[in-house]
Amino acid sequence: MLGIENPTRPSFFKQISSCFSPHRILFTLLWILAFFSVFFWRQNVVDRFLVFPENLPKFRPAVFSLTEFGGIGDGVSLNTEAFERGVFAISKLAKKGGGQLNVPAGKWLTAPFNLTSHMTLFLHQDAVILGIDDEKYWPLMPPLPSYGYGREHPGPRYGSLIHGQNLKDIVITGHNGTINGQGQSWWKKCRQKLLNHTRGPLVQIMWSADILISNITLRDSPFWTLYPYDCKNITVRNMTILAPIFAAPN
Repeated sequence: MLGIENPTRPSFFKQISSCFSPHRILFTLLWILAFFSVFFWRQNVVDRFLVFPENLPKFRPAVFSLTEFGGIGDGVSLNTEAFERGVFAISKLAKKGGGQLNVPAGKWLTAPFNLTSHMTLFLHQDAVILGIDDEKYWPLMPPLPSYGYGREHPGPRYGSLIHGQNLKDIVITGHNGTINGQGQSWWKKCRQKLLNHTRGPLVQIMWSADILISNITLRDSPFWTLYPYDCKNITVRNMTILAPIFAAPN
């Protein structure tokens, strides 16, 4: 029998070539591109900013830099008013989803300040918020209800460097920036019994809900470091907390 190809049946090579038609190749490449795009997007973006059920940091409709409110990150200038102005601006945006206050690289000296609802405080990798070590700048507040008296002295206590009460939707995060309470002078005065009131924590949030604190370093608090009091739905993760084992009371 002669080896004559049957015209009604495609040859083996034609079948193979049909599997690799331009349309199918393009479709396959698009699927591969889409897969890797989603993979890298999740790795580089989602873990830092977007909102998912894991309560990750949020995009806010408005983003500010501390420098927009007069902040100077030289480690000497006092930036309390800059923080307060930034928080006030965000407080006006509550119905629109709030805002994000970025703390750039630098050393930002400040007295205690309060947060507001629907706020993200974001610290750059080389940003350091420095708590002023002069107690006259630290406001007094009532003792904790759970104690009913000051831990170290009767009566009121010093407030925290970063404080919030009766708030909702708070994020404190960043690229592992630092909040430094400069506790050395506080510890020394405590041991020498030179303080008239109980020292304040570094970060305290009270009677609040929906809080995320992550990816920052807290160090050298005057007293307790991170103290959420009577809060609901709070997540704390990927934190670094530093303090001397023996030199720092509490």
